[in-house]
Amino acid sequence: MPESSLQPAISDDKPSLSVLFYHKHQRVFATPLDTRLEIGRQRSGEPAPRRRIDRAGFARIVLAPYDDVDISRSHIALLALSENEIEVTNLSKTQPVRLSKDKLLAPGEKTVANTPLLAQFSAYAVRVEPPLEEDLDLQPLPEATIPPGKSGVDAGLNRLNIDAMDERLLLRWLETVLGVFQSAANSRDFPVLAARALVKIVGLDAAAMIECTGEGRWNVAAMHSIVEGQNEETWVPSHTLLNRVLQERRTYRHVPANVPDTAHSLQNIVALVAAPILDGDGNVLGVLYGDRRGSGSVHEIPEISPFEAKLVEVLASGIAAGLARVKEEKAALAARVQFEQFFTPQLAAQLEKDPHLLEGRDAHITVLFADIRGFSGISEQLGPARTMTWIQDTMGTLSECVRECEGVLVDFLGDELMAMWGAPFAQPDHAELACDAALRMLATLPEINNRWRRELGSEVRIGIGLNSGLARVGNTGSKQRMKYGPLGDTVNIASRVQGATKYLGADCLITGTTLAALASPHPTRRLARVKVVNIAQPLDLYELIADAPDQWPALCARYHEVLNVLESKNLDQAAALSARLHADFPGDPAVSALHQRVNESQSAEANADSAIWQLPGK
Repeated sequence: MPESSLQPAISDDKPSLSVLFYHKHQRVFATPLDTRLEIGRQRSGEPAPRRRIDRAGFARIVLAPYDDVDISRSHIALLALSENEIEVTNLSKTQPVRLSKDKLLAPGEKTVANTPLLAQFSAYAVRVEPPLEEDLDLQPLPEATIPPGKSGVDAGLNRLNIDAMDERLLLRWLETVLGVFQSAANSRDFPVLAARALVKIVGLDAAAMIECTGEGRWNVAAMHSIVEGQNEETWVPSHTLLNRVLQERRTYRHVPANVPDTAHSLQNIVALVAAPILDGDGNVLGVLYGDRRGSGSVHEIPEISPFEAKLVEVLASGIAAGLARVKEEKAALAARVQFEQFFTPQLAAQLEKDPHLLEGRDAHITVLFADIRGFSGISEQLGPARTMTWIQDTMGTLSECVRECEGVLVDFLGDELMAMWGAPFAQPDHAELACDAALRMLATLPEINNRWRRELGSEVRIGIGLNSGLARVGNTGSKQRMKYGPLGDTVNIASRVQGATKYLGADCLITGTTLAALASPHPTRRLARVKVVNIAQPLDLYELIADAPDQWPALCARYHEVLNVLESKNLDQAAALSARLHADFPGDPAVSALHQRVNESQSAEANADSAIWQLPGK
């Protein structure tokens, strides 16, 4: 429902006493006595009169303007003790309040008065009337109101006896109704349009769109009246009718019976109608409410026919359908925004149509972790503000590589990015796509460094680890905050492989399972068999590069020769080969790491296993 106006909230637990406010004998405002009311003139910062301001435990009525000094800022307070007794307090320090011809309430004095009550002060008067609605003859329409999405509007139109309508009247009615239906989905002022349409179509004297807040209260969203002097400030709907519609979730009308022809009895004779505005589950979001007043003659008691009540219901059903569309569109937009945080726009559109694809299942996937090297030093150098800008720029560039290769962004863990391929839709080439994304990340580093070299004074480096295997994928977050991703050893191994790049001298490492899943050949070399933290089985790790240099075959052959000798535990031969390799390729980080490992193996205890490299950390 739309935002509510300043019209006071209406309690729906029981009919409240009505409080009518007059200025120089003209009615200017009305509100229910549903809490303690404090009445006075405008204070600095308060809205212009006449307004009700609900606060904790009481409500303040701004009755007079700031410069009307004949009334105190807090002049009188009213509190309902029962339907028949009112506690009246004179809050003014200087002026009395007249309760009757013979009774004055002195400044600061309190009393209990019976209803109806008339309190006068300066040029103002307040009248409290008991609820006179309990004996309303409320008549429901024979058919229950149908929620939107269940042929509500169509069914409502079918129930109308359109054949009996005058052709001009029918065309005018359809034109007006369709205009309101369209505004329900496209305009913020459709409550006003609905109220005006109700008066125009059905010929009512007053109509309103009233929203149910879901907290036992009602708010008038918009009201329209053709009665002179009647407006949102002086108009009060029937509590009994609102409650009945809320309880029964169907359209009700009230047609008054014949009454004695007296001025007092006829001035408030009103025929009423109210139709529920339902959501898709049949809950009451609000009502369309209308009334038709008597003309002053006993022979012209106002009436609202069943056909007119059905017109009101059809209009309410159309508004409900419009609101349902708005809700669906907002939910779809929210889902699309949430999905596009993780998925490509194309994939997000598919998931929006079938969210069940996000439910937990086992899938063969490839997981990628990318970590920025030296993050702590960089953040200390840049400071918090520039670090935020730098990390957003860097992570944004790396994320685009994932999206371009049809991957899923799973999470950002400070200076680390996590991505996945193979879910929620199966991708037979998930390993290929993941490796392509990794190589694109490495290729983007020069442009990132060009943007930040002046501030950093050095180049940013990243370490990337990939692993392929079976994992459980689904929403690993909560209903409030989705986090779609994988769980299991496949993920843990990928994280450890990323950590191993720091020790093996490689920017990008993949496991043997990822290498085996690649359909096309990539420049790789096996760097080591390692034992990583919290993973039982040793892993064969391979360096992945974008383009092989001219000496790559010779370099790989000599590297593998050293590695094979080392893993055969021939340490002296490994040391000699390693020394010559390091001398010939001093700028290769992986060669330097291997040379250091061989030296450490020679100095280790005799029972150390040189075939498997036990990495010192994550």
